[in-house]
Amino acid sequence: METFEILAKKSRRKRLWKTVAISTFVSLVILGLLGKGLIELASKNGQNLQKQYEIMSEIAYPNVDYDSLYYTQTSYFSGTLRSDRFKDLNGVRVVYPAYEGNYSLTGSYKNPTSEGTYYTKSGTYTRELRQKYPVFYNVNAKVTKDSNSIPKELASVKEMPDQLVEVAVTFDRPYTYKEIQQMIPNNLKINWYWIGSQSKDGENGMVLSSDPKTTYGAGAELLAMDPTTSSKEGQKTFLDYLKEVDKTFFPTVNNYNMYNDIETYLKKFGQLDIREAENRDQLTFSGIILTGKAENFSQLEGKEWIAASSIGASVSNQPYYKLDKE
Repeated sequence: METFEILAKKSRRKRLWKTVAISTFVSLVILGLLGKGLIELASKNGQNLQKQYEIMSEIAYPNVDYDSLYYTQTSYFSGTLRSDRFKDLNGVRVVYPAYEGNYSLTGSYKNPTSEGTYYTKSGTYTRELRQKYPVFYNVNAKVTKDSNSIPKELASVKEMPDQLVEVAVTFDRPYTYKEIQQMIPNNLKINWYWIGSQSKDGENGMVLSSDPKTTYGAGAELLAMDPTTSSKEGQKTFLDYLKEVDKTFFPTVNNYNMYNDIETYLKKFGQLDIREAENRDQLTFSGIILTGKAENFSQLEGKEWIAASSIGASVSNQPYYKLDKE
């Protein structure tokens, strides 16, 4: 017959195991919830990275588009967002360095190797593909007008026979969207519009827009959207994207905060509904990206409204290409 002491020990042992079991279960639940929360936090950072990339792709990266956007998970709490990108040269797609951004529990950041450019005597090039990058010139910058920093490469295009060429054209002053349509020959394609820079001091601002992620403007297709098309009703406009950008996302270059260019543009045009053609025609731009056959660019030589010109990507024209502009 069991004594009272033996029964008490068994009871205490049962309570101990019960407590251990409950504690273990609660700990596992807490750990599970904590893990789920951390995974959701990392996922949210990844989603924020994607949102900012999608917005910036609409207002920056001159004549650069993408046809894929996907995640690669590197751990439960981190991953990489990648986008395969290309340029449009008169309807022909040319590869452009892919975008890569990393995210984790602590936030998100871009992979600098996918965005970088470098400079040589012959121009600016992308680091990954060594592809020539077209730059715009800031006519507001306080530099000598005969400075070697002003690119004037338009005359060189005629020496590129049988090629499709991308050229950044900087205007002598801002022109309206409507004026630009009348200035450009029909056999050249307008791919992208640059809003310009408001910085004036060359040492405290931008002289050349040599960084694709800090060169702001709009793609031609986004500006030319037709509100009467049912599939585009409610679609965001260029100005909508400008209003959605995160101010903290913009860097300071030579003591000049690049968001100033966006803010100034919105103060001037932010209230317009550019789905209406008459409102869109009022938008002003300081430069454009043109693409087309090399021989067609000769029409622009000597134009007084061209302050600077910079050659970008190029590719041999093949007989099987279906070009947008002949």
